[in-house]
Amino acid sequence: MSFMQVFSSPVFYLSIIGVTVLSFISIWGEINNVGVNVAYLFDIFIGLTMFKKLVVLFAAFPYVASFCSDWKCQFIKPVVIRTGISKYVWSKFITCFVSGLLTVFIGQILFIIILSFKFPLFPNEDLNEVLFLPFKSLSTGFFPPLYLLAQSFVFSMAAALWTVVGLTLSAFIPVHFAAIAAPVIASYVLEQATHLLPNAFDLYLLTSSTDVIQQGPLVSFIYFCFIFIMLSVLAGWLFSYQVKRRVRNEVV
Repeated sequence: MSFMQVFSSPVFYLSIIGVTVLSFISIWGEINNVGVNVAYLFDIFIGLTMFKKLVVLFAAFPYVASFCSDWKCQFIKPVVIRTGISKYVWSKFITCFVSGLLTVFIGQILFIIILSFKFPLFPNEDLNEVLFLPFKSLSTGFFPPLYLLAQSFVFSMAAALWTVVGLTLSAFIPVHFAAIAAPVIASYVLEQATHLLPNAFDLYLLTSSTDVIQQGPLVSFIYFCFIFIMLSVLAGWLFSYQVKRRVRNEVV
């Protein structure tokens, strides 16, 4: 039911379009430059902090505030009675994570596809000099677009994490505005905070697909996804704890 709620909502599709439009806005000043290619433009987008945070905002729109609505309208009570609180909580978590992931990933895929009609995917010079590890070798493999798809998916995983953080905050402060704003604020604060940690745990570097473990594209991709999934599960556990406490104690 949760996925049907997302996929049947115009907000989901408008958010995807919003990600695509925002991606174009971020690189608009570079489009008419000589020698531009899709990989270069995508790297510019990934490096622009302000636009990355706004993309996280679009990822939050489809589902992050759903618990706020359930709590405010007391829709949660019949659902919990019918399905059980654990199923309700983890359904919320999975739907929030997947909807945030798909919103950003599909939006960026559209961005890449549209750009590819006008620009080459990669520059004509030696790719080893202009592309970045750990995914650089994918650009010369059997399916070169994997380089861009891998970067985009990792960034989308990060956005999905921040949407779950927003969902978690909504269980503590069930206010729509707070839930929507939380992913943007949390992503900025925690990325800054993890600068103090080793590179392998620096969320800014992980979001940008930086070669922090130097283990090649496959292992690096798995590592990036593992970190974002584990952090999302941690946030999901906090969400579960607070929702159960609210239902048990009727905290308003």
